[in-house]
Amino acid sequence: MYRHTLGKGMDNSSLHWYTEQLHLDDLFAGGLLLAFALVFLPLYAMVAVVMYRNDRDIIGFRFLFSAAIADMILLFNYSLWPALTILFKSEIISLQMRPWVQLFLDFGWFSMCFHYPVIAWSRFTAIRFPNSFRTQRRVVSYSICAGCYVAALIQVLATHFQPWYVTFYFEPSNYGMLSENFEKYLTEGQSFFFATFHITMMVIPFLFYSWAIALLLRKKKRGLIERGTSTTYYKHNSAHARVEARLIIPCICNTIVFVIGQVVITVGTGEGKWATWTVLLLFSANSAVNPILLLTFSAIIRRKFLDMLGINNRFTTKYLSVPIYRNSTTPSPQSEHLSSHNKRYNTIDFVDGAEAADWIREKPSRFTIV
Repeated sequence: MYRHTLGKGMDNSSLHWYTEQLHLDDLFAGGLLLAFALVFLPLYAMVAVVMYRNDRDIIGFRFLFSAAIADMILLFNYSLWPALTILFKSEIISLQMRPWVQLFLDFGWFSMCFHYPVIAWSRFTAIRFPNSFRTQRRVVSYSICAGCYVAALIQVLATHFQPWYVTFYFEPSNYGMLSENFEKYLTEGQSFFFATFHITMMVIPFLFYSWAIALLLRKKKRGLIERGTSTTYYKHNSAHARVEARLIIPCICNTIVFVIGQVVITVGTGEGKWATWTVLLLFSANSAVNPILLLTFSAIIRRKFLDMLGINNRFTTKYLSVPIYRNSTTPSPQSEHLSSHNKRYNTIDFVDGAEAADWIREKPSRFTIV
């Protein structure tokens, strides 16, 4: 059963591990990774479906949906797959398949990394050029997203067949990934290549986010200055700034999580099987945190997600739009054409209180809570 997993260079303790039954630490390491995948893969898939169904209204959802695909690939690569190798005590693939599996692993990782600057650019563009961004065609948005995967494919094909490239593989007895030649990885350029790439992918997003935040602050300041002379302008500008701020928050938080993970991995998680297992957990957590952030900071995603589950949110507030010419507190009887039996009203549901407040301030109607 385990014969094809036993590669040369394996020490006696690893060889002995394959002949034993699963121990408690094996069940913990494999079981936690498996539970991680079984919880967050379906959760992320549902959030991705919500974003895809609403990407005609919220342009930013297109880029976040594409990033969700890359993140789900990573959850499979670094959570579900290694969990199975530990619990089955088998690498599952043959030794000859290791370079090709490594190619797929790096393709998923590079795809995710390329999405960070693209998403940051989309948030900046939504703030700097809101009109043109709102009219962006779907084919343009998804073509930009496809560029992340094409760039990742080109990068892995250009690097994986170089003489300096070292293959990493899942070693079940070590609860993680090992390299075929770690000294070569450190000294012949591959480590430097990954470090340079990751630093670039971290710097570019923060440049876009810093610029976007500066624009938001400038708009807010300008709105405060002109508040006394242009009430309508102030209300519109302030509401727009709050909406854009709420959209940018989960993206910035995810980038910060990515940076923290890279710093921890670079500094080191120690030695031994629990160190390599921790690296897998960090890779998985980097992707698993995204649906949590999106559900936390996006009222639209949260509402649609609850609708998909068939849950009626008891915190939803309904506002009844009343025409401007009608005073709902007047004691005089209403005319027949304005009676409650004949008049139709538009009911608007809000999950987020700030979203409701922005809408009410923007609309020249009176609202009644129902």
